[in-house]
Amino acid sequence: MIIVLVGCTTDQDSLLSKQQKAVNNSIAYIKNSSFSSKDSINTKVISISLATESTWKSTWDKDSVVDESAIDPTDWVITIGEGSGHDFAIIVCDSESSKVIGYKPID
Repeated sequence: MIIVLVGCTTDQDSLLSKQQKAVNNSIAYIKNSSFSSKDSINTKVISISLATESTWKSTWDKDSVVDESAIDPTDWVITIGEGSGHDFAIIVCDSESSKVIGYKPID
């Protein structure tokens, strides 16, 4: 499994545990989704970055954009799969609960 951490500055042990839970939740979210390429996504390739103040503008939960208050700059944007082609998913998770907030559609 390849994990790339970007912009993380919290206690490493608790961070890795919470992030691993968020990754597991993201993979489960993908498997239960209607994403057309979900069976082609390599779940061993993972990168994690911090959300920005505008992440909410392109994050969806089911059929609509999430509320602005749903995401803050401490939350994680988790990319699972190879970035080339469409065999990847971008999932946004809450950094406190590790729960999935939503996904970023791929163009």
